[in-house]
Amino acid sequence: MNLTAFSRGSALVCLACCLTWDAPSALAQSDDASSLPSGAQMMEDLVRLTMVPLAEVPLTFEGNLVYELTSPRGSTMGELRWGNAGDCIMWTDALDKQGLYTIQLDASQPLATLRLMNEEGHFMTPQMMTLAKCWTAEGTPHPATRPLKLDRKAAPDTILGRACYKHDVKVGKERAILWVAQAEDTAGADTNASLRTAWGHWIRSRVPSDALRGLILPEGIPMKVEWGVPNQEGELPHAMTVATLNPAASFTLNAPEIFMHVPGRDINEVARELREKEEADSEKD
Repeated sequence: MNLTAFSRGSALVCLACCLTWDAPSALAQSDDASSLPSGAQMMEDLVRLTMVPLAEVPLTFEGNLVYELTSPRGSTMGELRWGNAGDCIMWTDALDKQGLYTIQLDASQPLATLRLMNEEGHFMTPQMMTLAKCWTAEGTPHPATRPLKLDRKAAPDTILGRACYKHDVKVGKERAILWVAQAEDTAGADTNASLRTAWGHWIRSRVPSDALRGLILPEGIPMKVEWGVPNQEGELPHAMTVATLNPAASFTLNAPEIFMHVPGRDINEVARELREKEEADSEKD
């Protein structure tokens, strides 16, 4: 929409007033200044115009796990929740940072970051996903095409009382190790499939590592993943280890009430959309 500075400002005020001011009631109470929208209310409505809900319906998560995340900078406790048979995931790498989460609605959509306390967040764009190497150069999620190899010589590790077997892969200087428990040591087949799907999405979305992209997860339930360039002792710098696992932990996120910023969407874009809608409605009449 090609507006001068003056007309652009007028358009913003008009848009805000249309959204916040009920004309009949305001005129009926014209002597009551409190019936008019305040500047702060108008600004809040203008900002909301440029935002969209996280999702059109509430998001229900089926289960969750708490993990310990270690790196050269130290360790934190994080959480991963999954829903929609594992296609929708929600995680935080630091439970002590209240309400700061990343969400993937499904593997074909860009990530979203949000603060639950503020009920606001930001969507990434496909271009951002590509620049962050979460997606391929073609702007699509990395396909699962590379299997991990079972290390038959390595002794199993015990995590949460389950024997976990070592699987590894190497890409360039980077290496990744996945410790996997047998599926029969966990909950039912549907739950196992959802958890495996969630793990796969987390690995491919959370970690900018060549060694972890495009992995085909082995049979069983991953319980620990290590990655990075090994040091002289062969140790990998990063690890995520499951600390608690609760496959039946229902949690609902009121997604329609969580407003998300969309990069590049400003008030001029909203004005253009409103004008196009008005023109389309006029043509129908």
